[in-house]
Amino acid sequence: MLFELTTTILAGGLAGFSFLQKQVGSSDAAKIQRICASNGLTVTEDKKKKNMQLLRRSKIRDGGRVVGTEYAYRIPLGLSFNQFVDKKDHIQDGINNKHTVLDVTFQDLKNLKLDKNLLQSIKRLLNKEKDIRKEIELSYDGVLKIKVFNEPLTTDFPYHAGLTKGWTVPVGKSRSGLITHDFEKKAHIIVAGTTDFGKSNWVNSTINTLINNKPNDATFTLIDLKGGLEFNRYRHLKQVKAYAKNVEEAKEALQMAVDKMDEVTEFLLEEGFSNVKEAGFKERHFIVIDEAADMADNKDCQNLLKDIARKGRASGLRLIYTTQYPTAETVSSQVKRNCIGRLCFVLDTATASNVVLDQGGAEKLPAIQGRALYKDLGLIEVQTPLIKNETIQTIIKPHINIRPRKGDISEKRSTTTTKGGKHTFILEETGLS
Repeated sequence: MLFELTTTILAGGLAGFSFLQKQVGSSDAAKIQRICASNGLTVTEDKKKKNMQLLRRSKIRDGGRVVGTEYAYRIPLGLSFNQFVDKKDHIQDGINNKHTVLDVTFQDLKNLKLDKNLLQSIKRLLNKEKDIRKEIELSYDGVLKIKVFNEPLTTDFPYHAGLTKGWTVPVGKSRSGLITHDFEKKAHIIVAGTTDFGKSNWVNSTINTLINNKPNDATFTLIDLKGGLEFNRYRHLKQVKAYAKNVEEAKEALQMAVDKMDEVTEFLLEEGFSNVKEAGFKERHFIVIDEAADMADNKDCQNLLKDIARKGRASGLRLIYTTQYPTAETVSSQVKRNCIGRLCFVLDTATASNVVLDQGGAEKLPAIQGRALYKDLGLIEVQTPLIKNETIQTIIKPHINIRPRKGDISEKRSTTTTKGGKHTFILEETGLS
């Protein structure tokens, strides 16, 4: 009886100690204040030093699971948010002063057997440690918010069909849950990043999501200026209305899209509608460009892209504009201003990051494939979904149509021409016929 009582107390004490260790986040608030003060993030008034002031704390949840804590601070007058951003690494490293905690779960304790081997079992649990690396995110909306996450952002986020519905596509997994992009709310998106860090994979996951979610309503113009290899698997899909693999073909495809855009716009004007959603059109046409930098020197292409970016939303056009060379020349100001969505993978300089995001950050991303920054109300770091070739084949196989299409520029020229010799781009079910 005494043995059982003693071991039960030991087990209970072990559980309590483990629990308390995992609640060390409660001390993070004070630790953050000390770190900031040590790094000069204070002001002096009337010969008194003023530090940031904790206003509140709240749990961060991913579904029903608590994944961290958000601390809201009032910062002293005279300090800016950017000053705290500059010290982000100092704050994060300071919070991580404690490297390990006892990793004992209640299930571990439940599995303990009250027998002669109990003490040895407890010793094994005491030696079970878990490396902890907390990560933080900063934002400002009148108060400084510092989110402290209990574990690092995942490096593995496998794609699967059904992550989203409708015109919404998965951007990636953030530290607090799934981040999505709704093409009905943000019609166009710029995607940039160094090669081999996940840009093309994200575009593939987006195309497959749209085909899976809206197989009868999503149509595409695919412009693949990297030799045609990236989008080649899609060229025979019934949803693909135009496919181009060089700049001349791209210009023709863009011109057809603009001609159709103007036709739809004229219809909306005549019928008194402000956009295709109001008119009840189901179809949305996506113009996907892989390596837009190759069109930077072509004025015709640039003018067509500007038209699509400025006027395409109302007439049902959606632009996915990708490049690994973001500069003022490759991402024109008109395209940029109309692409509210921004997704940026690793870049080599803060200047390149600023072209895409209007601020630095992408140059500081870890060299992890699929890691990116998504610009919404603020910057959100995400691990983008990894889509495998087998998944792509499963999704697109039912939609393959090997018959030539009028809009398939690279395979067959349309026999329907206008007076000026331009090829007519036909979108299905626009409601105009």
